[in-house]
Amino acid sequence: MMEDDESTQVLSEQEYSRQKWWKLLLIIGVCLNALVVFTSDLGLDTHIHLTYATVEAGQGEAALDWGHTRPIDPLSSDPSYAPVKEDGWFDFIGDSPNDVRLLSFAITLGFIGLLYKQQQLELAVMVALYPTFIFSTGRGYPEVFIAVMLYAVVILIAHACRQEDVNKARLRALSIAVPMAAIVAVKGMSMWWGLPFGLAALAWFEAARSSPTFATWASYPTKVAVVAGLGVGALMLVMGFFGPGNTLSVIGDAPVRFSSALLIAVFDVLVIYALFGMVLWPFFGPAIKGLSTTSDLEVACIAGLIAAFAAAITVYVAALWTYESLLWGADWPLMTWTMGNNGRYISLLLIPIFMMLKRMNDLGIEVPCLENPGEKYRSLMIGLALILPLSILAAVNGQTMWSDEAADVMVLNMEEGEDFLFISETTLGMHWLYTFHYDIDPFGNNNNTGHWRADTTDWHDELVNGTKVENRGGLDDVEWLVIAPGAGEAPEGWGLAAQGEADFLNGGGTWKVYTTHEEIWVY
Repeated sequence: MMEDDESTQVLSEQEYSRQKWWKLLLIIGVCLNALVVFTSDLGLDTHIHLTYATVEAGQGEAALDWGHTRPIDPLSSDPSYAPVKEDGWFDFIGDSPNDVRLLSFAITLGFIGLLYKQQQLELAVMVALYPTFIFSTGRGYPEVFIAVMLYAVVILIAHACRQEDVNKARLRALSIAVPMAAIVAVKGMSMWWGLPFGLAALAWFEAARSSPTFATWASYPTKVAVVAGLGVGALMLVMGFFGPGNTLSVIGDAPVRFSSALLIAVFDVLVIYALFGMVLWPFFGPAIKGLSTTSDLEVACIAGLIAAFAAAITVYVAALWTYESLLWGADWPLMTWTMGNNGRYISLLLIPIFMMLKRMNDLGIEVPCLENPGEKYRSLMIGLALILPLSILAAVNGQTMWSDEAADVMVLNMEEGEDFLFISETTLGMHWLYTFHYDIDPFGNNNNTGHWRADTTDWHDELVNGTKVENRGGLDDVEWLVIAPGAGEAPEGWGLAAQGEADFLNGGGTWKVYTTHEEIWVY
């Protein structure tokens, strides 16, 4: 009896020590998320969404007033081609960089606090330390917001499965439409697209309640996951081959390149960002084994959700890489390195995966989880130690953009109605153009337009001789010229207004600003 008491005391002391360690990691994670808000510029995609928000605030319609990021002529901008957008992340972020940073940090901190309050300390630590979430918080990306919505989806699934009152269970299932509506809205689709998800969930649970045969099948996680993953993947491939002209259509247009992109995307999305980045590798083997022996409707539903999203994200990332590489004429497969951070989209599954493992562990299945890792505790700590330097790097280094400095010079001297021309390489050229937008003319009230040309075009002829090219904006009002590092030199007669060095992580090199003004103000 005394030996049992001593054993219990030792275990209690061990658990207490582990709790202290987890809390220390949580504090470190919160500090890193706070730090990245100050060290990081907004991301390229966030600048696009901020432009939508500010133009909508100033002009009444959400549009990219300097031209769409996927122009008709992929080597130049065209302000006349600026389709209006109805829904997107811009609906949530406010209309200033500080609004974006405040919202981004508030969502992350609020989510961490919610998990901690729900006695999910270990899960809160994973959210706080996950490099992708720190990266996204600093750049104002919606990954943490989407993760919060998926957390709500999993909670609703659990309630629908466990609720004995049929009507309440139906309501929980249908309510899945609400967080899914928020997710699709953030991704630029109508919120009404959330409704089919709720109706599908309702139909699924109704079938499980009314048909014992279906209920038995729907309780096997491996079967549900295989059908969901392969079904969604196959559906997207069919849409790509036979659908209208969108990102997925490149599957049929360039099947060979897409196939190679898919292989790289599997490694980038599922191995680097999921298995390694989420520290899933210690749990992977036992989880696969446990799923094959489990019979539980809740676990099966979450497994199906995970498989469906994993398949959709992997196929989409591969299609996006293929589409953009063809659009920009980018080197292949070097393009996948440039856009490798698209693998961050898989981050939305961090919460469902760990909550599924916890559910399996609670059922008595021999599957380790964050809260009870068992013999995998050492591996879990090694995994956290491996990602911690990446988390620190993401927070300390942040995102830097030399375009801020170039814009500062122009905004001091630019007169109403003057335009500027930005010269850069083709890849992400339009995205970089919009990093100037908030500083130059955020609300579209000063009639200043930014133009972009790829460095491979004959932009000198357009600028000096006034040559007009179809599907390209006219350069008649250009009085400022911004040349990205290594993108060429200015024509004769243009005076150097400013220059500086780009950060190493942005490729390095010297950027230059030229103007027709004889006198300029500088800081």
